[in-house]
Amino acid sequence: MPENYYKLGIVSGKGGVGKTSITASLACSLSDQGINLIAADTDVDAPNLQILFQTNGVPKKSFTLQTTEKATFIASSCSHCKRCISEEFCSFGALSWDEKCLEPIIDVVACEGCRACSLLCPEKSFEINPVDSGNVVHLEGEFGFDVITGQTILGSQTSGKLVTELKKYAGKIADLEEKDLLIIDGPPGIGCPVIAAVANLDYCIVVIEPSSAALHDAKRVIEVISQFKIPIGIIINKSDMFPDGYQLISQYIKDYQLELLGDIPLDDNWPQSIAQGLPIIKFDPKGIPAERLRVISTKLLKKIKLKTKIIGVEKNEKI
Repeated sequence: MPENYYKLGIVSGKGGVGKTSITASLACSLSDQGINLIAADTDVDAPNLQILFQTNGVPKKSFTLQTTEKATFIASSCSHCKRCISEEFCSFGALSWDEKCLEPIIDVVACEGCRACSLLCPEKSFEINPVDSGNVVHLEGEFGFDVITGQTILGSQTSGKLVTELKKYAGKIADLEEKDLLIIDGPPGIGCPVIAAVANLDYCIVVIEPSSAALHDAKRVIEVISQFKIPIGIIINKSDMFPDGYQLISQYIKDYQLELLGDIPLDDNWPQSIAQGLPIIKFDPKGIPAERLRVISTKLLKKIKLKTKIIGVEKNEKI
């Protein structure tokens, strides 16, 4: 079944470059321009997009997912042979021995659910079972659209699977409520959560700051996105922080024929807006960052191919 909403993702190679703050302001700007959208925070290991959207904390819906498997010990079948320890069944150090009870103890945080203990134990005293791995929460924001966020439970290693399930839920809501846009705040880096976040997007923005570390890491995430053949746009944040770094990024964009959506200079109001839990476009609507972000959102507006009618955009406009 074809999806009738546009899927826009925003990622970064490293943390701390302003990805979430930019996502929040672009969502507000696109909403102000008539886009009926829903936002999703897929940075499930450190989610905070909902803070900038001033959500009231009372979820429309919340549920727990079991995307991780862990070992459990069955004491009744144990013969106390201690082979699980002496023969080192667990390569992750998740098994230790209780000398008082003469049975193994499982460290559920260290356990990877690899099944070695269940396969090697002669008494079949270990089982592998699904465990609660993360939460998905659907919240109502204060700026005219909802946000769906998720959070990994301590000890769960499958945050990529959690991102996939979160996106499925967000897509279902986008379809049911006939949204024009699903805007996704992705996690930093290039790991499984990032791959899950960028898969099947219509367009992906990479936020870079002019530093050697940010450019190095951005190149890596751009390689990941390119594997999916997704169009890529670049936003240079803190653009006047290091002129030489800005030139290096500009040359990289030119060499690889990427699209520069815009650049945003340093501004003292930006950390103030974050401290107060507001997108910069709402905190200081007349400032330079807000003006630059509105220009970028207008460019994005022209890229959003929708079947529904949007204010200011013809239904089948060629872009």
